[in-house]
Amino acid sequence: MNRERFVSYLTAAPRDRHKPDTAGLARRVPRLAVLLLAAGMATAADWHDPAAISAAAEQYLRERLSAPDAGDTRLSAQGFDQRLRLAACDRPLEGFMRPGTRIGARTIVGVRCPGSRPWKVYVPVEMTVSTSVWVASRPLPRGHVLAEGDLVAETRDVSGRATGYVNSRNDLVGQRLKTSVLAGRVLEPHFLQAEIAVRRGQSVTLAVEVSGIQVRMSGKALADGALNQRIRVENHNSGRVVEGIVRSRELVEVLMPATGEFRNPDPKVSAPMADTGISNSKH
Repeated sequence: MNRERFVSYLTAAPRDRHKPDTAGLARRVPRLAVLLLAAGMATAADWHDPAAISAAAEQYLRERLSAPDAGDTRLSAQGFDQRLRLAACDRPLEGFMRPGTRIGARTIVGVRCPGSRPWKVYVPVEMTVSTSVWVASRPLPRGHVLAEGDLVAETRDVSGRATGYVNSRNDLVGQRLKTSVLAGRVLEPHFLQAEIAVRRGQSVTLAVEVSGIQVRMSGKALADGALNQRIRVENHNSGRVVEGIVRSRELVEVLMPATGEFRNPDPKVSAPMADTGISNSKH
């Protein structure tokens, strides 16, 4: 190819290629717009509002809270895909929970449509419970006996506190700490050392109820025990060692055996005493 032909090749206008049918496209655009608009209108009419599904989950959980007045409780359906398309339900939505589901800081709630086009979906619901709790006003050492000056009330989110909290000052003042506590730390029940109500070797009253009749006898505690704690005690009359629950500083409620194997056919005490099910002979 000589120079002139090469220059002419480079500068020549390109050949006409297949051009779009702009006229045909212009004719089809109005029809396409109508179809898209119709599809949008059908979507709004045929699909259930995701916000209504979230609201149904929140309402179901709110109705089942065991203590709705325990502080400021807020529910929010989180993590539910708002793009999910579910058929518009022609009946009121129903909430439900799977068997064994426990209400907590994050609870999975089911929502179903019982209508002509049934469906169900699971919605995560976040729960925030804010209430007044007692916190340490300063660093407190282990073994410290709590006083009013050690405590300050603050509003905290307690929905995720699996270890619990204390919202009554009377339950704290005078209690001894079994662990050190940093300033601002929420005071939890397990921080407190249980007050010993019954001491080992102490004489106590043993009480047992059979068929509506309560029988009392003297005994001895074989271990230290706090209120409502189970300890071993010895019946002074028979020497029999049994278990009981500390009910006060003087009283231990004896636990009845599951069977009559402890009954003594020849008791050394009166018949009513024998009815307690406590054997009068040592094993």
